[in-house]
Amino acid sequence: MVGEIIAALRRGTIVRSFDIIELIEEESVQFLRVEAEIVDGSVLHVRELLLPGRSKYSYHSQAPSGVVLARWDNAPHHRKLPTHPDYKHMGSDVVASSRVSIDDVLAEIGMQLREQG
Repeated sequence: MVGEIIAALRRGTIVRSFDIIELIEEESVQFLRVEAEIVDGSVLHVRELLLPGRSKYSYHSQAPSGVVLARWDNAPHHRKLPTHPDYKHMGSDVVASSRVSIDDVLAEIGMQLREQG
């Protein structure tokens, strides 16, 4: 799974470059932490932890100034959302969101870039 994330970043047309900060690939645990620079100068922070029967993830997009653009994760907060534990931060708002993949996140960021022109 973490190998699939790395492959998606390599083929991502909106990814200028990325650094693997931490990588663990063992039978009982996989963990990946990456910082990817997007073509507009924004940064995507990726964290994915896979354990038998469960996973934790966070995809955190921020502007060059450090302002959070969006963050998808499954930390056990926001229990009232119908998609709990999955949700998305959009600025200061928190909205329901299904479990996302790196491909979903890159597609959404790419769409936002195209809309900005």
